[in-house]
Amino acid sequence: MDDAAAPEARAAADRLIRFRPRSEQELRARLRQKGFDPAAIDTVVQSLARQDLLDDRKFARYVATSRLMARPMGLRALREELRRKGVAAETAAQAVTAASADYDEFEAARALALRRLAQLRGVPPAAVQRRLAGLLQRRGFPGDVVFRVVKEIVRNDSLTPPSPPGGEGTGEGVDRR
Repeated sequence: MDDAAAPEARAAADRLIRFRPRSEQELRARLRQKGFDPAAIDTVVQSLARQDLLDDRKFARYVATSRLMARPMGLRALREELRRKGVAAETAAQAVTAASADYDEFEAARALALRRLAQLRGVPPAAVQRRLAGLLQRRGFPGDVVFRVVKEIVRNDSLTPPSPPGGEGTGEGVDRR
């Protein structure tokens, strides 16, 4: 290992983890992108882990908690996101379980769908149903939750467009020449 590379790699790693927590895999990938040699990266990662500045368990808990609060999503999607960030499957599952103790997937999906519904006024009901279902599926909510949420919104007649002013079908404003 080049002795000069380790302090530079450490400084780069410090900047990266100061910005936001990182998984070990993310940090290694970023340091490789910056051109540091594998030996310097190993030294820095081991040093950060010894100092408790790089811990995939803490990282997974942080990500799981912040994602569920800021951006409603299905728990399966959250586990998959953590896996893509390099967190071990068991660690990801434990973090999601801990972060979701008070998380109700149905209520989160319902709240998200109702917020989006407000933006879909005037869109035909069938299109609204498709769009809401698509949104919830892309966010990783389970199929049964998606179905129940969309069904509830339809059942509550939330998709019926409001009547236009002047009353529909009264003939007002219609030119019948």
